[in-house]
Amino acid sequence: CPQASVVAILVGRSEQMVVCALAALKAGCAYQPLDPGYPAERLNFMVQDSGAEVLLCDEELRHLISDYKGVVLTMEKPPIPLKGEEKTTEIRDDELRDTPFILLYTSGSTGTPKGVQLTHHNLVTFCDWYRRYYRLTPKHRVAAYASFGFDADMMDLYPALTTGAAVVIVPEDLRIDLDALSNYFATKGVTHSFMTTQVGYQFALAYPTHPTLQHLTIGGEKLASIEPPTGYQFYNAYGPTE
Repeated sequence: CPQASVVAILVGRSEQMVVCALAALKAGCAYQPLDPGYPAERLNFMVQDSGAEVLLCDEELRHLISDYKGVVLTMEKPPIPLKGEEKTTEIRDDELRDTPFILLYTSGSTGTPKGVQLTHHNLVTFCDWYRRYYRLTPKHRVAAYASFGFDADMMDLYPALTTGAAVVIVPEDLRIDLDALSNYFATKGVTHSFMTTQVGYQFALAYPTHPTLQHLTIGGEKLASIEPPTGYQFYNAYGPTE
């Protein structure tokens, strides 16, 4: 795709969340993450409004984007480049600084969803802050809990990827099952996690200590009064984008 254009991505909770995003970024494009849990009407509006030139999607989710007329690439049938047509483009850091990295949309709860761009410089400075604040190292394992289209997904993915830490993608069926989620964290050795406020509140009450978790950050709505857990650091991050 042309540099500085937008690639829309509609995939399930799998490694494709990372693979597709990095593929778009490596091509010099911004990406637009789409949550398959959103209504089809909203997804179609977002893709049209963004002007996306390419749609990357799981074949089973393709039907959700019915109005799109651009290039569609599915994960089940990836394009095979013809011999001699492979191209590599070197992009300098100074060229990327102020170019779009991601296009996120507001919930639309107060009207029409609106797109908000984050630049490469935004993500670089955020990752630098996160590594220092949460003392992140290559030995840590960070849960990818947030929805793909939610801004907290940036917290889940990029500090870990730029540090050399592991990203552990939380399956959809575990995201609100506290017992299964705790066991999953312990089995996978998760040390850092974000959760939405209500789930994180209930998790902290049920599991004030945990065998592997060191940092739990919550956000998305106002937090009710709670006695902080004693076995790990607990952060209320609500507010930065509101």
